Amino acid sequence: MSKIINAIIIGLLGGGSFIGGIYYGLERSEHYLESVMEEYEVISDKVDTFVDVSNPKTIRLYTTELRKILDDVTFLGKMVESGQTSAESLDEFFSVYEDMIDDVNNRLVELSQQHNESITKHNLHIAGLSEDSDDLFEITEDLQKKLQEQSDYISQLNVELGQSINKVEEDVQTIKSSKYGKKIWKIKK
Repeated sequence: MSKIINAIIIGLLGGGSFIGGIYYGLERSEHYLESVMEEYEVISDKVDTFVDVSNPKTIRLYTTELRKILDDVTFLGKMVESGQTSAESLDEFFSVYEDMIDDVNNRLVELSQQHNESITKHNLHIAGLSEDSDDLFEITEDLQKKLQEQSDYISQLNVELGQSINKVEEDVQTIKSSKYGKKIWKIKK
């Protein structure tokens, strides 16, 4: 009888350990997926910020400013031809607008570099997320297979344990109904 109880306890401890291991594995997988999603949100926010900076309206604004500068330069060119302004005032005017044009050009180059860097980083992160998702999917499939195998094994153990208990009960009934069993039973009472 104690062997049966020991077998039951061992079965329960084994099943409990297995379920605990599966639970731990799933918790770790969930934690990993959360960290991947947080990284994805950060990348997404950066891409959204970049999209705002590279918005066609912003580019149109810069283009409009450049056209105004060109119009002013054209106007100054006409003034020089007509002789209405001196060379000194033209030099000062060109110096100011040249600095402005350089500033706009530098901003455009900087935005272009940031755009290219953001796209490269975004593509790398997406590739990494894709690989991580594939790995996580494979791990999940493996866990599901192992869970099914363990479930089948536990079901088989339950069937065998039930059969063993029935056999022991039959043996106990056989012993109780035997001549010696009736004597032992009378002594116990």
